[in-house]
Amino acid sequence: MANGSFKKKGSAQGSANPNPKVLVAGWIGSMVLVALITVFVTYQFSDDGTEPEASGAGQVAQNEPEQDVVQSSPDTQIESEVTPQDGQVAENEPEPEPAKPQFMPDLKLVGRQGIVQLAASSLPPSDIVASWCRDLAARVPGVESSDCMSGAFADSGHKSVNGRPLIVRQIDPTQKAAGSGRVLLIAATHGDELSSVGTVFNWMNIMADEGTPYEWKVAPVLNPDGLFHEPPTRVNANGVDLNRNLPTAGWAKESRDYWRRVGFEKRRFPGESAGSEPENKWLAEQIKQFKPNVIISMHAPYGVLDYDGDFPAPRKMGSLNLHRLGVYPGSLGNFASRMQGIPVITVELDNADEPPSDREIEQMFSDLNNWLDRYFRSVRQASANNSTPEAG
Repeated sequence: MANGSFKKKGSAQGSANPNPKVLVAGWIGSMVLVALITVFVTYQFSDDGTEPEASGAGQVAQNEPEQDVVQSSPDTQIESEVTPQDGQVAENEPEPEPAKPQFMPDLKLVGRQGIVQLAASSLPPSDIVASWCRDLAARVPGVESSDCMSGAFADSGHKSVNGRPLIVRQIDPTQKAAGSGRVLLIAATHGDELSSVGTVFNWMNIMADEGTPYEWKVAPVLNPDGLFHEPPTRVNANGVDLNRNLPTAGWAKESRDYWRRVGFEKRRFPGESAGSEPENKWLAEQIKQFKPNVIISMHAPYGVLDYDGDFPAPRKMGSLNLHRLGVYPGSLGNFASRMQGIPVITVELDNADEPPSDREIEQMFSDLNNWLDRYFRSVRQASANNSTPEAG
């Protein structure tokens, strides 16, 4: 009877036994569901969200450029041309995107100002410049190595007495303005005036952020041997004051008379002959080749604004007021302004070690640009014989 109960119970629950047809249908449904999920996930995580067109089997890709646009911001994008290699065969699957090098010389910048060639600042610095940047950041307050690691700076190929590179930066105008011109900006003529370098770097950062209507050539460190000496020194490695060594009229006699008046002070030794120092030979060559309309020379620590030139002087720059110091035998004001007619603004910061505050630096640069605007507008007007120069 127990066996009969067992059989009867089993027959009563017979409907719970799997039906082969039901099993097959369930298995097929599961596979379909998995396939749908796989397609969905693949679609969501694909590179471009669309399925590229497959070329026919054995079809040869034509050697024609493809436009490849990389979005970098809502209003800026970078375009480049990518050309397939000759004889490349396209398979029935998406063709892999060509690998892009980190730096491409044919990149173009597309933005509010239209299509322009990507600036040289996008290129990596040379080993010489990179080493110079690291040393400079370690030495000068207010200078970060990243400020000059972009490749905007270049090795001029000229060297100091001790073989240190003379680094220069070219800044092209980014704004259109009538009467724009060329400006030469120099710092660290005296190696112990570290604040001059930090201030110049801050000015270059302002130009990078806000643009400039002028063409600039910047020599952030004219006297690297003096700046990197322990401790930093005013003179170069030959013990020469570079701002008393430029070849000016009557230098042989006047420089010796001046040196005698200052008690033969070593810090102001003019050298054995005019223009004898490699740093000054390079500076004179830059002036000859670049042909600046204005020269800005950054110094410290007298806390005044000096000027040499015929055009009305700037009355102040930031907190610095105009106080003309005159020219000296072998000085830049004498060499450039008196002998070549190039206005020279000498900025004497009030601290030789630390650069001014950010606010002061911005105000100084704003005042300088206001004067440059007046000067270049006057030059343009004078050339057209329209009016006399404006007051400074």
